[in-house]
Amino acid sequence: MITQLVFVGHHKERLLESIRALRELPVTKIILFVGEEELPGEKRVRETANELKKELEVVWDVEIAKVDKRNAIRAAMQLIEIIGAEKAEGREVIINASGSLRSLAIAGYIAACVTKSRIFTSIPKYNENEEEIGIEEIIEIPTLPVDFPTKEQIEILAAIDGGVNALDELIARLNPGLDRKSEEFFKERSRLSHHIAKLERMGAVKKVKVGRNVRIELTPLGVFLVKGVVQCQIS
Repeated sequence: MITQLVFVGHHKERLLESIRALRELPVTKIILFVGEEELPGEKRVRETANELKKELEVVWDVEIAKVDKRNAIRAAMQLIEIIGAEKAEGREVIINASGSLRSLAIAGYIAACVTKSRIFTSIPKYNENEEEIGIEEIIEIPTLPVDFPTKEQIEILAAIDGGVNALDELIARLNPGLDRKSEEFFKERSRLSHHIAKLERMGAVKKVKVGRNVRIELTPLGVFLVKGVVQCQIS
């Protein structure tokens, strides 16, 4: 079973044709995405989504969901969470970016790379008057391989979560009750320092000087990696 995520724009016929072009895949559910905010043209987008829902739900289970069209990073996070929920229910996910704004297409591509999902877009077809009359073809966009951290490093990223004010705080989160004067504590400090350095070079964490302490925080990439690895483990 496959869920198809579709970014809705103003071109209803292009979207319908692109959805039909992917019929060879066992799609059982479609989620149509519209914007969260009242952006210019969004009223028409929502009308298009409602029209699509009425036509498509004859064949598929169809939902309409909202996503941040202004912020590609936040939109990618929203999509990653939705993909995770679908995979948790035993469904694979494909992304149809045929009718989206550029920001949403970028978000979809990020989400596809992180969750190892397939993403498609369509090439518009025009008549002699250069009017759009459908699609030439639908193509799959190759995703870039994400160099996922090891299981050990993912556990560290997950423990950092909203940030830690010092390495010792991170040790306490990972090993509650560990005696700070013990040999095991110093070994753990050395181990975490080694992994934090690697994660920093990877761009997954950043260090921020706060007074005498060095705060460790996840970067947007770090958040993506934590969520993305969880989705891959689910699938």
